[in-house]
Amino acid sequence: MNIQLIKATPDELDTIMDVYIRCKNDLDEKGLLQWNDEYPSREYFDEEMGSGNLYVLMVDGEVAGSATLNEWQSPEWREIPWKLDNEWVIHALFLDPLQQGKGLGTAFMEKCEELAGEKGYGSIRLDAYSRNTGAKALYEKMGYEYRGSVYFTSKPPGHQEYRCYEKTVTL
Repeated sequence: MNIQLIKATPDELDTIMDVYIRCKNDLDEKGLLQWNDEYPSREYFDEEMGSGNLYVLMVDGEVAGSATLNEWQSPEWREIPWKLDNEWVIHALFLDPLQQGKGLGTAFMEKCEELAGEKGYGSIRLDAYSRNTGAKALYEKMGYEYRGSVYFTSKPPGHQEYRCYEKTVTL
């Protein structure tokens, strides 16, 4: 299996949206109201692509997932007692439900970590929806350390808690 993490290109936007919608629908069906129509949106992906921050996980030449990788941190994170510096941040990471269960979540995170190290970052930060047990288990299995929770009031009541994690990365 050929797995690559590369910058997204405009001709992949429709495919990214198709995969994202499949992922969002899968989460919604499981009662995981992690995302809504405002975030992430097609405009969000297009803007992040234009900024050079949108990446796609390619598996045998096909888009299997996507993530935004940059230095921006949500204002809600200010109160988190982070321990690491020189951080790169993962946002809106998703993997096609049709590709899940094949070890690609781990491969996706490893590729993000490798790229962060290559770019000179010393750590990765991210948040995970508190009810998404699969994502939390993956991050914790991979050595991400829980630093605290934030609450996004734009989310529906009962679906506002996100757990913040960080991990040291090396070249």
